[in-house]
Amino acid sequence: MNYYETLASQAEEINIEPGETSYFSDSKSNLDPRIFREGVLLPSVRDAILTLLYNHLALGYNEASAWLKVYLAGSGVSYNWAAHRTPADLDCLVSVDYPQFRQSNQEYKGWSDSEISAEINQGFRNELHPRTNNFLGEYELTFYVNTNSDITAIKPYAAYSVLDNSWVVPPSVMEPPTDPEWSSAIERDKVKAAEIVNRYTTAHNQIKNAANDAMRINAEAALAVAVQQGSAMFEDIHTSRNTAFSPAGQGFADFSNYRWQAGKQSGVVPALKVLHDMSSEAASRFATTTYGVELPDTSTLIRRAYRP
Repeated sequence: MNYYETLASQAEEINIEPGETSYFSDSKSNLDPRIFREGVLLPSVRDAILTLLYNHLALGYNEASAWLKVYLAGSGVSYNWAAHRTPADLDCLVSVDYPQFRQSNQEYKGWSDSEISAEINQGFRNELHPRTNNFLGEYELTFYVNTNSDITAIKPYAAYSVLDNSWVVPPSVMEPPTDPEWSSAIERDKVKAAEIVNRYTTAHNQIKNAANDAMRINAEAALAVAVQQGSAMFEDIHTSRNTAFSPAGQGFADFSNYRWQAGKQSGVVPALKVLHDMSSEAASRFATTTYGVELPDTSTLIRRAYRP
């Protein structure tokens, strides 16, 4: 089975459907009562988060308590927490003391800060997140290491130190910016995404109704083009959003964050993510079928080459 056939075999119906995002929800006068009481993280929530994190890290690293700091950040710990979405988002950011990490884990002595972050994040994605997507029956809890160990530098909506049980960036009432040019850019995203999804849907239907091999092969090629275009657009929106939460970005009020949040609300981002995930899954399946194993990406191969 070639790549086009692999992609076509996992094709599914995709629709752009409006959704909820806390970014555009009305600010509340209180924090989420399911996790906070009088501005302090509930002990049961704190213990559950730290138990999950430490148990996971203990499987691959030494002395985690000596080199990490743990923060809850983002809309889930702000006054903009009340979107009508299940599960709700809860973001846990991990800061690493890299010199201490290398001291505790000698096999990583030659690794850069970014390589260590990437390795830990890969473990979060592959091993931890499948167990935290329904945290406390309420939240999709995600963990992420940011190479910049200063949590304030990434301009979070709010940030709460789980270890110190105190606010590093206290929450404040925030309203989304209003800018006609931004609204026009969002409309262009909607049009472009709709065109991609329409081309994908047409190709998907042509594959199902193909009368001969030639028609099917042409339709599979058209489907692959639409999937790659959708995947690239998702990467553009997602990667740009990451710059909003960097020393050069503006955090909540950055256009790239506004674009991401508007895309979630309009349904553009979820639809494009399906295409992005489809592309990644097809590449993985094709590699496994062809080579017997899933091929790691280039950055992973480089990291492994430097590991004793």
